[in-house]
Formats: sequence, C-alpha cells, structure tokens
Amino acid sequence: MEVVLQKMKPTEARLPLLIIGLTEEVKSDSSEMMLTGPLARLAESVMELGDFKGAKGDAALVYSLGRVNTERVLYVGFGKKTELTAERVRETLGEAARRARDLGVEAVGISLTHLQRGGLSPNDAAEAAVESFIMGSFKDPYHKTQGLDKFKQVKELHLLSPYSDEELENGAHQGQVLGEAVNMCRRLSWGPANHVTPGKLAEEALGLRELGVKVEVLEREDAERVGLKSFLAVARGTSEPPKFIIMEYGDPGKDTVALIGKAITFDTGGISLKAREGMELMKTDMTGGAAVISVMKAVAQLKLPLHVVGLVPATDNMPDGKAYHPGDVVDTYAGITVEVISTDAEGRMILNDALAYAARNYKPKAMFDFATLTGAMQVALGEHAIGYFANDDAVAERIQAASHTSGEMVWRMPLWDIYDEQLKSDVADWKHTGGSPGGAITAARFLSKFVGDTPWAHFDIAGLMEQKTDKGYNPKGSKGPAVRLILDVLRNW
Repeated sequence: MEVVLQKMKPTEARLPLLIIGLTEEVKSDSSEMMLTGPLARLAESVMELGDFKGAKGDAALVYSLGRVNTERVLYVGFGKKTELTAERVRETLGEAARRARDLGVEAVGISLTHLQRGGLSPNDAAEAAVESFIMGSFKDPYHKTQGLDKFKQVKELHLLSPYSDEELENGAHQGQVLGEAVNMCRRLSWGPANHVTPGKLAEEALGLRELGVKVEVLEREDAERVGLKSFLAVARGTSEPPKFIIMEYGDPGKDTVALIGKAITFDTGGISLKAREGMELMKTDMTGGAAVISVMKAVAQLKLPLHVVGLVPATDNMPDGKAYHPGDVVDTYAGITVEVISTDAEGRMILNDALAYAARNYKPKAMFDFATLTGAMQVALGEHAIGYFANDDAVAERIQAASHTSGEMVWRMPLWDIYDEQLKSDVADWKHTGGSPGGAITAARFLSKFVGDTPWAHFDIAGLMEQKTDKGYNPKGSKGPAVRLILDVLRNW
C-alpha cells in the first residue's frame, strides 16, 4: 500500500472514498465537527436521521452525488472526545479499512485533523492512521486459485492535513513499518506447514541482509558442533532440516537486546501425540519465530540506534523412529541436564538452548522470548492479553509502558521459586515440565534456569495466535501478536 501525505483540507480531496472521524460531542456542539460546506451538511443529514451519533463503533457511508469532490464519505464514530486515544483510532480505522477494501476502492483519504482532537500529536495521529489501515485491511489469498476477484486491496492511502511537516512524515513512516511488520508475521504464522518450513523461515531471514541485517543459519551439523543438544533432541524426529537462525542488526557498541522466538513449524506433539481435533492449527506454533523475524525487519527499516540480536530455533516436532522419548535425559547448551516428561512440551526444549546461546555469546542488556508455549496461559487470560514473566522490574516497566502505547494488553505473571518444587527430577538436574497445576508458570521457571543473570522476560502468546472473527484492526486469522509491543519497547529504549 502506498502512503501519500497531502497538504490539503478534506473538502479539496478528489478520491473514491474519504474517511472522517467524529466524536459524540458533535450532537451538542456543531463546531466539534470541524467541517464546513457540503461535508458538514452531509454529516448533519445522517445525524438528523439518527443513523449516526459519533458513538464508538458508529459508521455512516454517504454517496456525495457530486455535492463534494469525493465520490463517497465514510463518517466513523470515535465516542467521547476525552476517550480519543491512539488505540481508539486504531480500532475504529481498522474496521473502516475493511469496509473501504470491500467497497473495491483503490484509493482512500483520511482527515488527520479529525484524529487529533483528543490530544494526539501529529506524529501519533499519522502513525495510528497508517498502522491501523494496513493491519485492518489485511487479507491474503494464500494458496487459493479460485474466486481471486473477491480479494480486493486498497492501493493508496492519502493522509490529508492542512499542515505538512517532518512530524507527520515520521509518523506515517513509522506506522507503515509497524503495520507491515504485523502483516508479515501474520502471513508466516498462518501459512501451511508444508510451505512455511524451517527452510522458508531461514529464507525470510536471509532476505533481511539487503537491509543491513547480518544473518547466519546453522544447519543440523553446525548445531551439533556448537552444542545445541536440546534443540536437536526435538529435531531428531523430523526429516525436515532444522535451522537455527541468527540475525544481528546495529552497532555492537550500543545496548544489546536479544529477541528469541519459538519456531515449531508444525507440532504433532511428537511421541506424546496430540489429539487430532484442532491439530491443523499447529502450523501456528512458529508464531514466536515469525514475530522475531518481522521485528528484525522493522528494526532495520526504522534504523533503531540499538544492537538487536534475533534468534529463531526452527524445526518440526514429529513422532518418527528417531524421535526423542518421554523419560529421556537430554543435555543442553548451558550444560544443564533435563528429564523429558512430555515430548509435547518441546517449545521450552528449543528455547532453553537459544536463551543460553544469547546470554553467553552476546551478553545482552535484556532478553525477550516469544512462544506459543502453554494452553495453561490461554486458560488463565483468554484471548485478549499476553501473559509475561520477568526476572527484572525495570524490564517489566518497559513492557508495561509499551503495552500502553501499542494497545497490546499484557499481564505480569508470578515467577516465584516455590514452583521449582514441581520441576525437581530424580535422574537429571530438572524436569522440563511440572504437570498441569500452574503449567505456564512452571514453564517460565524452567526457562529461567537458562538466562543466568541477564534481565529477561518470557511472553507466552499461546492465547493470541488466532483471531476467530474480524474485530478492530485484527482480521480473521493470525493476530501477529507482540510485534508492535516489542517494537515499542525497542523504539522507546
């Protein structure tokens, strides 16, 4: 989608569709409309009919019939002026983006002036508008060959403002990078496992070299040489070559932040085979890895003044004759031995090596890992918030601040050492799972054994890998979770 900044008033635009946001206050104070002439009269007519009140979720599509320069005007409601935040703008324009897309128009204009009445800066208004429109209008035919005429796209987004400055340009650029990063994560996460293989993820990472990202891909024999034994234990059962992907951007003299993403490109559960119902969604068990690759691309595009390292251990988890078994004792990169209880708890087996590798080789100021790790987290928080664990309060404060700006809700979970009792093993240093009680917590406690003294946070994104219906800026399919959250952590570092 091409984003075009235009220094003009809404009345001057000549476009197939113009979107104007109004608040509830227009009912009692016409000056709140900030419109004159035909655009004001069109808005007044739909309000007089009771079809539009400016409430949150309201929308009224009006055909201008030559009364204004644009062919259609879509009035959308922001609710109360005092509640007009960047997240409210994103939610509202995300819905409007799908409506615009389904109308079949190729160019859409948005009045930026109408996004700033709640106190949003020009930068934040432009960023929210572009970000939400790119995310909300996302629709991918993937591998369809029929009915492709139904897959419409908006090709141009025009941002209309009587002012033109660097702040608007910067906001529009940031919004485009963030929106496209989320959509990249969605495409990878929702792609079928016979197409989105470890090799495909490696290709996506290698493509970032043109943006200045250093990329190294460790093959099976390389991982054996390095000593990534826990990662390779999971990969034993698959004929699909595993890849341990290492990405690096920025000056090592700057603060180093490491991002680690679980990438089980298909999870059968291994010998501890999953039930068949819903197993097709296990193509999304690499969402954490997809998020890290997408974030690394955005970091390079935004030229963030940090040294960011991204690690993506990628493999299938399959139950063939070479697969590892429940009861096995596995060595790890950190030198800690692990008793395997369930081969379906494979995510923590590949993450522990990646966490230890990052801590030892890069000595980061902070590490963040992302994983569709436990059904227990989905039970705890449902499908609306990301549960996270942090061993450092300063890191947790950064996450909470990023949650506020990005709109991705988070909830800090306990990381108490009492849960170690469930991980004690008679035959190894630790068991890798502590059973059902507190399952998400014991998983995090297990991972904490491999980070040393490094400030660290673990994001269990299991409940957010799927959006079941269109809502706000999340169309049906993958949500692309945590991408904007961690980018806000890095942008505000």
